Amino acid sequence: MNKEKSFDAVAFMRKRREEIDEEDAALSWAEKREKTRRMIEDDPLYQRLKHRVVPPNGPRNMAVHERQEPDYGKSTD
Repeated sequence: MNKEKSFDAVAFMRKRREEIDEEDAALSWAEKREKTRRMIEDDPLYQRLKHRVVPPNGPRNMAVHERQEPDYGKSTD
């Protein structure tokens, strides 16, 4: 069941990153940051999720490990 890929995601992302680098070559860091902020704020998904509150994981979800001295082969089990 070896199917030929019709879309190469890795090649697409590499090409797109190169395009973005070329587009942004003349921009300062602050200008790049502002461009990104504008793009995100105009995104419909961001608009829908920007005020969503996700509760933090509390102690009931945390794994707590007590510190123990290393055994170093002392046990006879």
